[in-house]
Amino acid sequence: MTLSEDRTKPPSIRNLNAADRRRSALRDQLWPGSSGKIWDMKDREAVKGFASVPRLLPWVLHLIKHLAKEIAGGDPSMSYLELWCRDFGQGIITISDEHECAFASGYSGKRAVRTWREHMFKLLEIGFILAEAVGNREYGYVLLLNPLAVCHRLHLEKKAPDGWWAAFVSRATAIGATIPPPLNAARS
Repeated sequence: MTLSEDRTKPPSIRNLNAADRRRSALRDQLWPGSSGKIWDMKDREAVKGFASVPRLLPWVLHLIKHLAKEIAGGDPSMSYLELWCRDFGQGIITISDEHECAFASGYSGKRAVRTWREHMFKLLEIGFILAEAVGNREYGYVLLLNPLAVCHRLHLEKKAPDGWWAAFVSRATAIGATIPPPLNAARS
């Protein structure tokens, strides 16, 4: 990509490879006609509302849940997942309605927004996000940090549970993901 190219356009979906064609053929053998019943991410004209998330997200959510127990006060993993579902690919999320974010994270009732804010603070504290206030809203903008680099840091700090890092690295290897150098969430 050159500097003059528009970086706001969504990335194009990669071309099908042999493994893609094998999985599609297997799907069609097991469920004939199923291609019309799935969410086809390649059809950007007809399909809207799709978010790209890391394939290692289940491992990341597991680690967040584990670390939240160490801090005490609930599980912020659903708030983190909800943030990923709001990302359009640039890593920045605008929080214009905290009530909506709280509800989408699974919180309801009179303490929903308070619980959501507490869980957002935990995500800040653990180092998975950065946040900027807008007016009276503590969370006006949120930056999603590279979760693989954050996980690497947490592993080096010996905050991951026994066996988690080996499972994480094994899955990363299986899907061809590269774990980047550890990332510190401190503002630069």
